Amino acid sequence: MTVLFVIATIITFLGIDWINRRVKAKKHVPVTAMPAAAQYPVRLPDGIFFTKSHTWLNLFPSGKVRLGVDDFVGRMIENPEVVLLKRSGDQVSRGEPILALKDRGHLLTLRAPIDGDVVDINEELQKRPELMKEMLFSDGWAYTIKPSKFAELKGLLLGTETQQWMRDEFARLRDFFAGATATAQLSPAYLQDGGAPVAGIMNDMNENVWRNFEEEFLTIESTERK
Repeated sequence: MTVLFVIATIITFLGIDWINRRVKAKKHVPVTAMPAAAQYPVRLPDGIFFTKSHTWLNLFPSGKVRLGVDDFVGRMIENPEVVLLKRSGDQVSRGEPILALKDRGHLLTLRAPIDGDVVDINEELQKRPELMKEMLFSDGWAYTIKPSKFAELKGLLLGTETQQWMRDEFARLRDFFAGATATAQLSPAYLQDGGAPVAGIMNDMNENVWRNFEEEFLTIESTERK
């Protein structure tokens, strides 16, 4: 048993080292660098992993990660109430509801992108949800999690991969709202210069649109790189 434990420990640290080296290899990418034609009001820092279900993860040398909601979702709702669905000591499974954003009787549910154990929760985020907008990657985190499967982190988005994906997401979002409003294109009232939907756009949408948005943008795929 001792030999197996040592081997497992070595494999785990090798996995963390591989991921950290991958992060460092991306460090030359500017913090919010995106093509000039696709400047969107979202923050995409170096060294932060993003998931296609719109959460972000920051990996620490200890192997733990901090998890939060990305700007794409944060700007959809103007003043959401943040509800943390897990407590310290809980186990979490990939695809399981982990956090909810409430506003005006509507609800969006974010799901865990990885398996793991919840080490800590950010209770201050529930008291001050504005931290998601003001200090997203410092005080705006939701959970600290110890991953059960470090291989899951290898499939997440980083650096230029995140930039291209986010550009595609805004294109999908424009199409989504065009269909939601049953018009050939988005109403100009929903667009800023450059085509990005205005902040708080979900406030004017009905319950059916909220459900469809969650299904379209916040689901967990079988693999994050799919």
